[in-house]
Amino acid sequence: MNKLRLFTPIILAVLASCGAENSAENTQVDSISFSYAIDTVMIDAKDEFLFLNMDIYFSDYSAKERLLYNINPQSGRVEIIDLENNRLEKLVQYELEGPNGILEMAMTGLKKASNGDFFFMNYYLLNQLDSSDTKTASYRLTNEFLNGDELAENEEIDGMGQIASDGSYFSSFYGNYQEKGGLRGIAKITFSDSTLQLIPLDFWADMDKYTIKMDVGDGRAVSSPERKFLTLDDQNFIVSTTAKNSLWYYDAAMDSIFYKEYSSVLTQNEKVVNYPITASSQDSFDDANKQKNDQVVFGPLVKDENSGRFYRYSRERDDSENNYAYVLTIFDEELNQLHEEKMREGVTIPGYYFAAKTFVHDGMLYTFLNMEDELAFVRLKPKF
Repeated sequence: MNKLRLFTPIILAVLASCGAENSAENTQVDSISFSYAIDTVMIDAKDEFLFLNMDIYFSDYSAKERLLYNINPQSGRVEIIDLENNRLEKLVQYELEGPNGILEMAMTGLKKASNGDFFFMNYYLLNQLDSSDTKTASYRLTNEFLNGDELAENEEIDGMGQIASDGSYFSSFYGNYQEKGGLRGIAKITFSDSTLQLIPLDFWADMDKYTIKMDVGDGRAVSSPERKFLTLDDQNFIVSTTAKNSLWYYDAAMDSIFYKEYSSVLTQNEKVVNYPITASSQDSFDDANKQKNDQVVFGPLVKDENSGRFYRYSRERDDSENNYAYVLTIFDEELNQLHEEKMREGVTIPGYYFAAKTFVHDGMLYTFLNMEDELAFVRLKPKF
């Protein structure tokens, strides 16, 4: 695999492949005319209590069907939300055990693929069901069940990964999670032949400097690291973090990784470690986290499957009415930064540390909002 570093604050791109360095210009994308409208939409649950305990983190939006699938991981009930009419369409109860059972240990998500198949993700196992709810395959995330590359001793694949929209593969982080800084890169499992491809990616090496730690005694400690995100783009993927205005892009056809840095005029481009990184009490731990969390936080990239554009929310503490500046950044299909927009004062994008569950429906960004235990979305409509 080739590793290519692409520095793009806007002006210069430096490519390094197989030890050779080449430079090339990356011209600035022309500015665009942009505005937006924003509102809140409620979902009619028809007297049902929808599962919102995990902030619909395990849900999946189907761009083909224009439906949201939300699962209760304890009961196996799937709530199908019609986003055209803003209402619960129907409930489907899946078997937890038995020949068509979807559960093993702990559910970590689901995916409705464009071919009609359902994938139910558990931490070490993926179950595939066809349109008749019959289990057709299971994929265990270990060397014994996979072909191709092999995980080293003590390495494992994070079961909280992503499945391609066409249902062709699963991708997630892998590494030795018992070891400090043990994240190794991205694992990709192709379902047609259960082939494992390990893609080393050394992006986590300098993330530990942002972590705040507290010793709680008996050899135990708690910490608050930065978050990492994986976004799929057809056969390719994007990795980003909450700490930096940058990303890593894996191009499957080229088997190469591109690193991109961006420049914002509305927020910092990186967190500054000007807060304590060790704490001796819960109060000091909370205070240090508040100092860190008031700095810039970059959310995950969200793809609009129809236009090919990507969107990202970020936030940073300011003196506005709601205490934070919220910024929307727009990227084109090649991940060139098209535009960044500071939200009007008083606009809040839900989410404790970064934007809550967000997806693009009908060209609009939908962000989950729990409104007094009722399902709602903050809906932003971009206008180009």
